[in-house]
Amino acid sequence: MPLDPAMPQAAAPSDLEALAATTGKGALLSGKQARFPAPKGLDVQALATDLMSQLDRFTAEAGHDPFANPVMLLALDISRRLSSGELSAGALEQLVQYLSAEGFLARAARLSNYLGEAAPEANASRMEELLDVAADGSGGEPLSFEGFKKLVEKEVFGIVITAHPTFNLSGALMTAMACLATGRDAQGNTLTEEGREALIRRMANAEHAPEEMTLAREHELSLDAIANIQTAIRTLYRAVLRVGRRHYPDRWTELTPRLLTVASWVGYDLDGRSDIRWSDTLHKRLIVQQRQLRHYLSALRDIRAGAPALEDLRHTLALIESRLALALNQVTDEIAAFGGSEAQDLDHLRRIAKRMHEGLPLRLVDASEAIEFVDRAIRLSATIEGEKALETVEALAVLRAELSAFGLGMAHTHVRLNSTQVHNAIRKAIGLETAADDPRYRQSYLSSVTELLDKVEPVSINFGSVVAERTSAKRLFMVVAQMLKYSDARTPIRFLIAESESAFTVLSALYFAKLFGVEERVDISPLFETEKALETGSRIIEQLLENPHYRTYVQRRGRLCIQTGYSDAGRYLGQTPASASIERLRLRVLRLFTRHALSNVQLVIFDTHGESIGRGGHPAGLHNRLAYVSPPATLAFAAKHNIELKQEVSFQGGDGYTYFVTPASALAVVTRILEYMIGTAKPDLDHDVFYAKGDYIREFFTTVKAFQVGLVEDPNYGELLAAFGTNLLFPSGSRAIKRQHDSAPDPAAEVLAGQFRAIPHNAILLQLGLPANVLSGVGEAIDRDPEQFRTLYASSPRFRELIGIVVYGSAVSCPDALKAYVDTLDPVHWLTRAARTGNPLEADDMRRIAAVLEETPTQARLVRIFRKLYRDYGVLRQNLERAGAAPPPNPELERHLALLHAVRLSLINQIYRLAVHIPEFSSQHSITNQRLVTRLLHLDVPWALDQLARIFPARNEVMLDEGFGEVATYVSDESQDYSQENQNIFRPIASLYELIRRTSNALTQRIGFFG
Repeated sequence: MPLDPAMPQAAAPSDLEALAATTGKGALLSGKQARFPAPKGLDVQALATDLMSQLDRFTAEAGHDPFANPVMLLALDISRRLSSGELSAGALEQLVQYLSAEGFLARAARLSNYLGEAAPEANASRMEELLDVAADGSGGEPLSFEGFKKLVEKEVFGIVITAHPTFNLSGALMTAMACLATGRDAQGNTLTEEGREALIRRMANAEHAPEEMTLAREHELSLDAIANIQTAIRTLYRAVLRVGRRHYPDRWTELTPRLLTVASWVGYDLDGRSDIRWSDTLHKRLIVQQRQLRHYLSALRDIRAGAPALEDLRHTLALIESRLALALNQVTDEIAAFGGSEAQDLDHLRRIAKRMHEGLPLRLVDASEAIEFVDRAIRLSATIEGEKALETVEALAVLRAELSAFGLGMAHTHVRLNSTQVHNAIRKAIGLETAADDPRYRQSYLSSVTELLDKVEPVSINFGSVVAERTSAKRLFMVVAQMLKYSDARTPIRFLIAESESAFTVLSALYFAKLFGVEERVDISPLFETEKALETGSRIIEQLLENPHYRTYVQRRGRLCIQTGYSDAGRYLGQTPASASIERLRLRVLRLFTRHALSNVQLVIFDTHGESIGRGGHPAGLHNRLAYVSPPATLAFAAKHNIELKQEVSFQGGDGYTYFVTPASALAVVTRILEYMIGTAKPDLDHDVFYAKGDYIREFFTTVKAFQVGLVEDPNYGELLAAFGTNLLFPSGSRAIKRQHDSAPDPAAEVLAGQFRAIPHNAILLQLGLPANVLSGVGEAIDRDPEQFRTLYASSPRFRELIGIVVYGSAVSCPDALKAYVDTLDPVHWLTRAARTGNPLEADDMRRIAAVLEETPTQARLVRIFRKLYRDYGVLRQNLERAGAAPPPNPELERHLALLHAVRLSLINQIYRLAVHIPEFSSQHSITNQRLVTRLLHLDVPWALDQLARIFPARNEVMLDEGFGEVATYVSDESQDYSQENQNIFRPIASLYELIRRTSNALTQRIGFFG
């Protein structure tokens, strides 16, 4: 049976009733929150129903008139109502809030479906059930204690928390969504009917916009999510210990479960960022340590309070507590020292560095010391009879497992930078004058870095060395060395290198690891994310394994780490070809393990994928998401060849944190992961026809890839992304969302897709109504052999999984909206409207808009790319329908998406009409009226308003005329203020723009993810 791609969910009827009750009590947004006054007696539900009915009429018309566009017709109808006074901006604002609240409830329903069972008690029982089955063994042969111990003490899966810019809701609303999805409040208690209604009421009355996001706030939210993940993992540890006690009553206290890990790169990811100082990175790491030490102390005090009255036991627990308390005091002092601007003062830095160095002999930097004391306490407790002692042993065993797994931090540390930064750091040492993989010099560069590795001797550093170092890569290795020295000497740090396309990059990083003496605790991981890297990644690994230094390094570390990217891969290749390329890379690397006889080396594959379909987040549920990035066949292949494989995945930014903002949701995710990794049968390659159809699969995805590469290289596609661009969106993270830095680009300049970062790129496409990086090219690929596609789709689970993302993308598409946005930038559109309106003033405005648009090449470029995308989309929908793979009809979703697009188009129209009323001004501020209005027509509102505030200040400071000896009655025009322009043009533009972005956020909730 074809895979159900789990289309966007509808909100539960009871939740909609609760929302209706809220709307019946007046305006959803209060006067303080609203930008426009809400009309008295407004019935926002009736307004929504009326506009939906109008949309239905326009849709019916389009069935007879192929040139009619229901989205544009509804947008024009709303604009007409606004002009006539029949509808006000305040009413539209309340409508957007209502539609956003409905979308929020629908997204919560989708999250509930995605998580599966959410009751904490049921999930805790499910964990024990899975482990009981494992202990019982297969074929009726119980697992030996050694076998069970090996199973539960290895790392099979890692959750990685990242700071990607997907923060489209406030922290409070993220929590509300998880509570509605799980039916539990933030403390894990069951939501009563009254509690649920109150939560919906608060959600409906709250502003649906992200918080102002800083790195500090991202870090705070990430630690809250990690704390809930840790709580869930503690539940897993208890399940292991209880199953162990039932099956191995004499030896269960020897178990130190592992299974899952959690890591973070929030504050440590320097790829593409220059705003994170080395002291910020160290400061964030100290905070992570502080919170974990507090947790350990709290857990230990609870254990002491309930422990049996045995003197030796209480003395041992007191020793651990005092040791942890001292460590906590030290770290707390250092957080204050590194957290402020004074951290950049050298004298201050010298004082704190000297104090840290002198205190190092007594400093707790290795959890092994605490683990030894906990081991002793477990042995003492185990000698005592009774339930109280048993509870103490279990609690201590959980604490030991945490100390062993997490060390002295809440999460493992992932630092990241770019391959270019590594190359710049080693450039002088080897005379690197061209690209590292330049075929003319590739081998000589490899030989040169190998010679450096032959003779490298570790150097010692201090914090002054870090301050003095100018190259990013060497400075980051120094910071890593200081982390290992002063924070946690035992827990390894992952060193991720983005855009790795050469073995030279990894060997250079290894050289620096050896130079700074950290190679024993650092796992260097190349990130294969570009088209080239995904094709050559296995050859790069093979080159590395042929290098004696690298081979010795991975054997000593006991692990070989790689990272694959669904992020930028989605931009360069399209989502489905990226997934297929990554799976081929996985299998090729696994085969290298057998070819090179790598025994006792774990393969760690970290897939940086996100929550949206554009970034590899499969929409059907957590099981499908995990199977998408870590296919059962590759897991089976690893098991068959006795290769220990650890899978890691990222949960990115706000959308990713939403899974973990409550204990119940975090436990649901951890349980689904355990189900997939140890509780699901993994059929091998022979059990899916997908792997036997290599020729067809390669041709299929090569066709998609070729289409996508053509898009990326097409300046018309870049123009589509830039037409409104990220101006449709609220800032969604602390990192810049554009790769370019020109705040007001020349409208005539050529724009390429590569200038946009991956997440904003995805988000723009979703907001315009067609996720091209997911869909485009697939229609053409199917059309080459429709019968083969239908056969494979019907018979291959893996192929259906891949196509499931395409099906979802098709369901949330609205090509009529894309056409409407393109037409909005067409001068003919405005001239036609001017000719048809009976209002001469409106006609004048529309002709002015047309005149401004006439001066830019945007619309002509957009029409060309629209034709290309629309043709392929039509072929895709037709072939999906013929294959029985098309998304099921979802009129409710389609109507809501279309209505939101129409509302936003009408708001854009209002900004356009105001923009052409901006008074003429001289170019004294290096900007012309024509250029400024043009930028406004592309919704570059913040930039334009900044310029207008300087050119037309609301109040102008004038020189007083006293003291000049004579009275002056003349007032210069330049001294007059522009309060009227600000009141009637600039402020309304700002308010309308805010409402446009709220409409975009409402679309995000309906679609189910940001970008």
